[in-house]
Formats: sequence, C-alpha cells, structure tokens
Amino acid sequence: MAFVKTDRLEDLGHAATLAELHSSLHLHRREAELAEFERPNGPPSCTVRIIDGGVDGPGNVDTGRGPYVVLINGPLKASGHLNLWTDDYLPGLVIVRGDLRARTLSFGNGARVFVEGSVFVDDFLFGQYGDHNAVLSATGELRARASFLGAYAYIYADGGVRSLIYAPRGGWETLEPDIENEGVGDGAGFFDPAVLDRYGDLDFRLAIQAARDGRSLFLPGVEERFPARLTSRSTK
Repeated sequence: MAFVKTDRLEDLGHAATLAELHSSLHLHRREAELAEFERPNGPPSCTVRIIDGGVDGPGNVDTGRGPYVVLINGPLKASGHLNLWTDDYLPGLVIVRGDLRARTLSFGNGARVFVEGSVFVDDFLFGQYGDHNAVLSATGELRARASFLGAYAYIYADGGVRSLIYAPRGGWETLEPDIENEGVGDGAGFFDPAVLDRYGDLDFRLAIQAARDGRSLFLPGVEERFPARLTSRSTK
C-alpha cells in the first residue's frame, strides 16, 4: 500500500489558550463560538492552536477527535482529502482566514468550520450527523462537484453555492436539494450501486472512500440532469 501523507491540524502552528483566541478574535463575529468551550460542565479541556501563514498540505489533512479550536491565519489547502470531524457530542472549531481548497472534503459531528474566503472542492464534499449542528460556512462562494449532506449538517456561502446538492428536503431556507436525501431507498437511479447500502440509500462511508479513491459516485448522465449545479445559488 502506498504511503499517503497526512497532516493533523492540531500538530501544526503553536499551542495557545482560549484567552489568546479571544484576543485574536476580539469583536470578530465568530468570537461567540468560543463560549461552547468555556461553559460550566462543558467539554473537557480542548486543544487550542494558532497557525500563522496558512496550511498547504501535500496530501491529506485531518483533525483529531476533539474538542479542538484551530485558528488559521491564512488559507487552508489539502491536495488530497480534508477531514474535519470530532467524536460524538464533542465540539470542534476551525476558523480559516483565507480560502479553503481540497480535492475532497468531509466534515461532521461537532465540527464547525468558518472560512473568511471561498471554499473550492475539486470533487465531492460530505457533511454528516451534526450533533453540534455541524457547519461549513464561507464568506465568499462555495464550489464543489457535488455536496452530500445528512441531517443537521449544513453548508452556507455568502457568495452562493455552485454544486449539485444531495440533502434532506426542508433543511434549507431558500435552497432546495437537487436530489432528496430522505433515507427511503432514494439512491437507486442516481448512484453507483457500489456506494449504496442494502436498503438502496447512499452509504456515506462507502461514498467517502470512493471519492478518496477518485471514483465517481453517480451513474452515467445523472449529473447532467441538474444544470442548476453550475449556477450560483443563495443559501440565505
């Protein structure tokens, strides 16, 4: 098996404290996110890192199990897969002061990711679970070949989203999914059978692995049935 380089965000930059984060984010609109890590009877002590100059990962980039707070003073780039997750019911916060770029991307559970630029995903993007309302939010635009979202995982972009959207209906204020994710065998007719579970629904675990391997998830001709994926759509 070929060696795949992986960078762990919590190993980069320098260790910091929540007080330093408050100082760096004073009056910033995301400073309030730190309260989740400071409340009484809240999560155990978290890892706090400040990364100056950005991150340019030559392979895969991921996070640990949480809780963690990572402030990146620059762009975040992964030439492979970018995995932003926590264990169940643990919070995670990543603030990127620049663009975010990755070949494929997944986020979920307690991970909340705020990008002060645009998000560019060359292939597929995945969001799952959201026990702390997992979110990937950009002040610029968000582009991905397709975005696959489970319940309570959301993507937002002030500059609009250009992506085919597979998500539960009713999870958006204005943007309806192109393909509904309702967990009732709705994957048949859209996706390669290799990424479906025994009930005919998209299996996110299989789909993420296929995306990381560079395989398409869609049956031939499916993507072309949704021309709106190429236009900028509001998530507000």
